[in-house]
Amino acid sequence: MKQIKISLALCVLSLSMLLGGGCGKKVQQEVQPDEVNDVRVEAADQVPDSTRYGVGGEFGMSTFTLVADKGDTLYVTRTAMDGTDGKIYGSLREGDRYAMTTRDGGEAIGVLINLTELEKKVKDFDVVNGHVLVKGDTLQLDKLL
Repeated sequence: MKQIKISLALCVLSLSMLLGGGCGKKVQQEVQPDEVNDVRVEAADQVPDSTRYGVGGEFGMSTFTLVADKGDTLYVTRTAMDGTDGKIYGSLREGDRYAMTTRDGGEAIGVLINLTELEKKVKDFDVVNGHVLVKGDTLQLDKLL
């Protein structure tokens, strides 16, 4: 009878160690959601800024000209090939400063922000890939008045 109890105790002990050890390893190998998010955030931060800066030139009903700070002149359409309009924040005026992203291989406006008007409302900001950042927070633009 003692042998059966000892054998049964050893079986229970072995089984609990086997199950407990397997669960412990499984928990250690799982990736925590916060770690995954941190990796994605770091990768997103490494996207190069595609914003072009310059002064507005001539424009028409469907076109816009940006004389870029680097000296080149960009002639773009306001509507992309897929029929969607670029997002334009602020007025279109010759001589105003703009930040612009493009799409369709540089042929159409992605986002156009009138910096002259924005600077009248906000003094300390950055523009990254067509997004306005104030003190590290992204502003959600609807329109500039």
